Amino acid sequence: MKANIFQIFYDERTRDQIDPGFIALDNIENPRADWREYWAIREYFLNNTLNSNELYGFMSPSFGAKTGLSGRDVRNYIDSHPGHDVYTFSPFIQDAACYLNVFEQANLFHPGHVEIANDFLKELGIEVNLETLVMDFRTTVYCNYFVAKPSFWKTWFALTEKLFDICEKNDTVLANQLNSLTIYRLPVGMKVFLAERIASLVLALTPELAVCPFDVRAMPFSHQGFAQFKDQMVMLDNLKSGYLSNADESLLAGFFALRGAILKAVMGEGVAATKNGFIRTPRQVAPELLYVCLADEPLRFKYPSFVSTIHLGQQQTAGKVNTRDLAPEWEPYQTQLGALAGCFALKSYIVKTRLQVRRVGLCTPNEFVTNHAIGDRVGADYAHEFEPAMLDAAVLADAMEPGTRDFVVGDAPSFQRSSGKGPWIDQYADAHFTEDLLRFIAEAVEQGVLNRAEVVSFFAEERFVPGGIGLGVFPTDFWVRSITGIETVVRGCIQRYGKRMDNARMHNWVLCAERFGSYLLLNQLQNAYAHTDWRAKFIGQSNEVQQQPVLTEFVLSL
Repeated sequence: MKANIFQIFYDERTRDQIDPGFIALDNIENPRADWREYWAIREYFLNNTLNSNELYGFMSPSFGAKTGLSGRDVRNYIDSHPGHDVYTFSPFIQDAACYLNVFEQANLFHPGHVEIANDFLKELGIEVNLETLVMDFRTTVYCNYFVAKPSFWKTWFALTEKLFDICEKNDTVLANQLNSLTIYRLPVGMKVFLAERIASLVLALTPELAVCPFDVRAMPFSHQGFAQFKDQMVMLDNLKSGYLSNADESLLAGFFALRGAILKAVMGEGVAATKNGFIRTPRQVAPELLYVCLADEPLRFKYPSFVSTIHLGQQQTAGKVNTRDLAPEWEPYQTQLGALAGCFALKSYIVKTRLQVRRVGLCTPNEFVTNHAIGDRVGADYAHEFEPAMLDAAVLADAMEPGTRDFVVGDAPSFQRSSGKGPWIDQYADAHFTEDLLRFIAEAVEQGVLNRAEVVSFFAEERFVPGGIGLGVFPTDFWVRSITGIETVVRGCIQRYGKRMDNARMHNWVLCAERFGSYLLLNQLQNAYAHTDWRAKFIGQSNEVQQQPVLTEFVLSL
């Protein structure tokens, strides 16, 4: 059968990476990034007629990295195994072997997923208990990496469209839960993870389908800690397959005991209870704070668990959240702009995915803001200095958690005169190119980001918040609006002056953006909180990490 296997691309970078064995599927406009790959697949089905005698598949840009397979490998496998309804190329052997089914795997990393999935199936009138449904290598497929006949896609699309309709109407408790956010490196709607698991559900409930799974043992490990248990994971699959054949409960008991031992050995004591049976995690309230570390160098210590990471520059690798993926247009300027490019990438992610979070928090591998003092060694720039060993994990988590505060920004000395000789512009002139700041503000006026009447007050300002709006916690609407304005100005400056500047001089736009962000922040605090003591309420402590020890970052592919 002819196999129409598409690979979705989102920008010029991913277009250039299209495997020649696949057909390029354009999703550059990507108006609904909150649905991830489903939006592109849905658009194809709505606008094309499928041939019943052909196969169809839709792969993400990361297919090769996750599976180790090329488009030619996929086509050769299908050609050498003719006559099947579905061909699966599901990666991550531990996720297929160590969990009763794909919904249990989601429940460990996205608490409450099984409850929401069960409610969805009840809404559709599908009677199945996800806490007892067993899936083996035959019926497990992650990432929508499968190729199938239209008859299979018809069933799949009917279920995913029910999911889409409920979420888009957004007028029920179930819709609210499906649209709620869960952390996957960065927040993602719970609906995305449910949509990804529909294929496995159809396979498990339709045993008459002829399924041909590619051997997951031949694929790379997403977590090397599981490599030592490869044989045991095959045994786990045999236990599940045996149970499906004869319903022997002792086989399931053996499965839970063995998988619990493997997960504990690799992931630690926190998952020791998985030996006792199905993983039950309570449904959680969607996170209303998105806290991100903008990392252009290795992390020197471990931030609290609520801090995600966006990688920049040389820290970008497959499997991480990378600036080049979120905002490819800023990839050529990451060296010069550093964390500022990460801010633009984060803004792009929030806007494209329509992310509903009330506040945004920002830090770097070297700098962070706390809501109260955690040290007394003050450096030259008013930041409190620490060595990584001095940062107790529990103390740090408590200090970085903003509570109910709308803002958490640099400490009080940052709001005083930065020098004894007048406005902060005098201090700036001592260390930087003043003409670049003048150009930046002129561009801000030209772009309509700064009102002409505000120019004098900007240059007369006597206070300065180090980091501007790139360090601390801010309401999302204010932050997105402000960083969008800064992005517009920086883009204009690069287009107008970029060819005249070397990398060191280009970095001046970061310093200008920091000053302008500080000005926007001060205006917001003074105007929106004029009748409150915003200094006492929102000023925290600026902190800077010293020394050079480096942590090897733990990346878990889900």
